[in-house]
Amino acid sequence: MDLRPDRCSSRGYWPGWGLLAVLLLAGTTGCSLVLDSGAAQCATDEDCVRFGSYPICQEGLCVPSGLGPPGCFRGEPSSEEQYRNQCTLAQCVPFDNCARLGLCDGASLPPLVPKP
Repeated sequence: MDLRPDRCSSRGYWPGWGLLAVLLLAGTTGCSLVLDSGAAQCATDEDCVRFGSYPICQEGLCVPSGLGPPGCFRGEPSSEEQYRNQCTLAQCVPFDNCARLGLCDGASLPPLVPKP
């Protein structure tokens, strides 16, 4: 029988198992101890202003509203400037008119339609 202290027993005991168990337990519960997962992120749309880009509050979470462009007026307009700069859900989609007409490769313009 070998009684030297540097040898593990035949039962498979490793001195690091206890430390490993503590680290695994801390890893699985650490986030819930640090973060408050039960608290709502917002109660009104105004609580979400700090995130920028006009998010809205839905079920206690700030979610993107899709409103834009940046710097637009959000709310009921009361002046012409506010009306012109009002936020919208519209998207700007680029359109290649040159490719549609086939005129951007150096080709000449088609002849004008003669007057009736």
